[in-house]
Amino acid sequence: MPQHPLGEVYGFPVNNLSAQAMYMRSNSLCPFNNKGPKCTKDSIVDPLGVCSVTEGNVTTITCPVRFRQDWIIAVNAAAFFFPNHRSWTALTEVRLRDKNGQSAGNLDMV
Repeated sequence: MPQHPLGEVYGFPVNNLSAQAMYMRSNSLCPFNNKGPKCTKDSIVDPLGVCSVTEGNVTTITCPVRFRQDWIIAVNAAAFFFPNHRSWTALTEVRLRDKNGQSAGNLDMV
């Protein structure tokens, strides 16, 4: 068992030392449909790159961009809420405003 809680870094399990995993890490690339090619977790200049953490046998996603993998969550949500193949779209990082027009945070995906 690892001495740290890191599950995935730049899209790959921490024990994956393949050429592709090392390429993604050395270039700070995000494989999960980020707005741009590079990871922006925590910082644009020096990103953290942690997609998920692990405790025991449970892995938990920590980066909202990680939910965009193959758009699985959006497709499954659309199938549940809009049966019969109705048209739908997904919006990411939708800003919420309070009653005074001030930022109240963001929704990661709608």
